[in-house]
Amino acid sequence: MAGIALTGLDDLLRYFNSKQSSELAKAEYEVPVRIREGSWEAAVLAGVAVVGAFGIAYAKRAGEEMAKRDFDGVGLKDIFKRSLTAIVDLIRLAKHTGKLKGWSLENVRWRNDNTEVGIPNAHGEYEYLPVEFVEWYAAVPAATLAKLAQVVEEERTLTVSVRDGDILIEQRVTIREKRIFTETTEEVDEELLFPELEHGMQVRLEGRLIRGNAETNSIGLEYQGHNLNCIPEQGSIVQYKSALFLRCIVEGGVTRHSKSRFVVDRRPTIIIRRVTPLESDSQGTLL
Repeated sequence: MAGIALTGLDDLLRYFNSKQSSELAKAEYEVPVRIREGSWEAAVLAGVAVVGAFGIAYAKRAGEEMAKRDFDGVGLKDIFKRSLTAIVDLIRLAKHTGKLKGWSLENVRWRNDNTEVGIPNAHGEYEYLPVEFVEWYAAVPAATLAKLAQVVEEERTLTVSVRDGDILIEQRVTIREKRIFTETTEEVDEELLFPELEHGMQVRLEGRLIRGNAETNSIGLEYQGHNLNCIPEQGSIVQYKSALFLRCIVEGGVTRHSKSRFVVDRRPTIIIRRVTPLESDSQGTLL
């Protein structure tokens, strides 16, 4: 069980690290774990101790210099501190709402110049979190956090903590709360179509343009057995009429937040920048 939990913690750290630094997301590292009687505690002391703890781990695989450098202009200890804080806050949000996904975002409240958003629970009580964290959480597979909670038993709690100076911020998961994190199914992960096409990515996809809708200014791309909605970055879809019904290379950006900044769309939308036909037009077009 401890091995599964470590895998979950590692996955979460890597995910939140990647949101801050594409460089660090590709690096190898180990997670220092502190064991206490009666509890399995994953404590990464994000502050002065982070340099020491992760410095030792990094020295085993990548050398001591790696622990001293910055990644994408951000210090190593600051990245891990923010990642651990995001995990702590995710646990707090799950306990507050009683679920890992599907939080009510209709009656949110804002504060601190709209940098923090308050999410209500079933009792109308609010917990405030950084807007950036809530946006990150939208794409976190529920099964990942479920792994982290697998270690919780009747006599064993899970504590994830992060130290900010002299202040220790932590969240605990008890046996009574375990169900919030483990009552999930594979459907949560499977319902996300093409998860590798992440929001903000620039992509180059090969498929067939199969339809055009002048009213919505959108065009369909048949890609790996699925239809993806595409919208021109500029201008009308008429500019692509010569490529309709042909196999093409479609280049552009991915958006997974066409409906809400906090909720990830199941199906990605492509903001088209360029379309290059791979075959000649022998059928004509209907656009």
